[in-house]
Amino acid sequence: MNAWIAAGEIVFILSVLFFIWFSFVSLIEKEKRAFVRGAIFCVFLISINFLFLLFSAPVRTYLFVGVVAGAFIFLLWLFLPPAPKKEIEITGHQEKTDERDVIFARFDQQEGTRNFTDYYKSHPEYESVDRKIRQMPDLLDSAHFKKNPSLFSLAAAEFDFLEHQLTEVDAKANTETVTLSRKENTRLVKRVIDYLGSDLCGICELNQTYVYSHVGRGPDVYGKEITLDHRFAVVFAVEMDLEMVRAAPGAPVIVETGKQYVEAARISIIAANFIRRMGYSARAHIAGSNYLAMLPPLGWEAGLGELGRMGILITTKYGPRARLGLVTTSLPLTADKPKVMGVQDFCEKCQKCANNCPSKAIPSGLKAEENGVLKWVLNREECYRYWRNVGTDCAVCMFVCPYSKPDNLFHNLIRILAAKSSSAQSLSVWGDDFFYGKKPLRKKTSL
Repeated sequence: MNAWIAAGEIVFILSVLFFIWFSFVSLIEKEKRAFVRGAIFCVFLISINFLFLLFSAPVRTYLFVGVVAGAFIFLLWLFLPPAPKKEIEITGHQEKTDERDVIFARFDQQEGTRNFTDYYKSHPEYESVDRKIRQMPDLLDSAHFKKNPSLFSLAAAEFDFLEHQLTEVDAKANTETVTLSRKENTRLVKRVIDYLGSDLCGICELNQTYVYSHVGRGPDVYGKEITLDHRFAVVFAVEMDLEMVRAAPGAPVIVETGKQYVEAARISIIAANFIRRMGYSARAHIAGSNYLAMLPPLGWEAGLGELGRMGILITTKYGPRARLGLVTTSLPLTADKPKVMGVQDFCEKCQKCANNCPSKAIPSGLKAEENGVLKWVLNREECYRYWRNVGTDCAVCMFVCPYSKPDNLFHNLIRILAAKSSSAQSLSVWGDDFFYGKKPLRKKTSL
């Protein structure tokens, strides 16, 4: 066997091993389509290799020269282009967001109340669309329970539990202070949050732009000006179970959302109390109408990921398939830096969330400027309208996003390649569509 044939055989063997690995991973992940197509690729490559060996010596050599040359050109195409480097662009002055304008706050207001009347008097642009949405059953409304009584009951119980935690988010700090170095404080806080159950954790200085200007929800006085003078934000993420998310937009999704909000609340309440007992002020920000700040942009600044096309933070390990938690504090800490994962470039190529969005609320086109940031602007009203139609928080975009694949060696390799090469991104987008489907099938999930 000459050197060219030997080199070609190595290319075939490595290619077959790659698809065997992929097929095995797909089988474990119960991805039938991906398993079948990966297996077909394995058989195809083995067949081509066997066919080449049937040719006479000169022709066989030329064929294997072509295999080696093709592999070399493919690797050059894959790794030679520069790494994707587009960052989130702050293009102008950013104003604080009034929480009263957030869609959830608008629908918390009861018709006939003074707050309701005053709000729509000063914001007539929302009145017509909001009135139409109000005619639909709310999330977890009794009208939805008949679809899956047990799961919707569980989700309601989870959100009821969250509301009972609102009195635990803040308190006075101890008068005695534990004095440690900034570096040691940072290590300790991250270690505690990790121990309590977070999957990712980062720190940033609390950008006051991302603190709401006025209260729109929760037990505090509606319309009250928000003052949050903490210097640092500790942002963490908890993974959402992939099997539950695969049922999107069915009832298992809102059950999993509620569960992970409870986990995030538990971690943030204990962590904030821990910091206060060390003698520093700290506040937990939890779901169930208690956020004083916007978590996705703070998560970006804390290095947990990047904001993607769907308007959700694409985390480094789980993509959008995560829920965020937040503790703000005066404890001296060391801030992390935002990461460039190639998400901006990837989302430009992919568009899978936009193509699969049932409400067509995710834009498939170019970015637009909103409040000084160049980003893909979600149609929040259409998104929320669909939520009320199905009675859950949908999560179809989470389910179909290529970044939502499991946190394992195979998919992490793909993530690393996508962050290093624009060609790898294009190949990943094509591969995700080919092996998993342009419109992946939802899975039936039950407890």
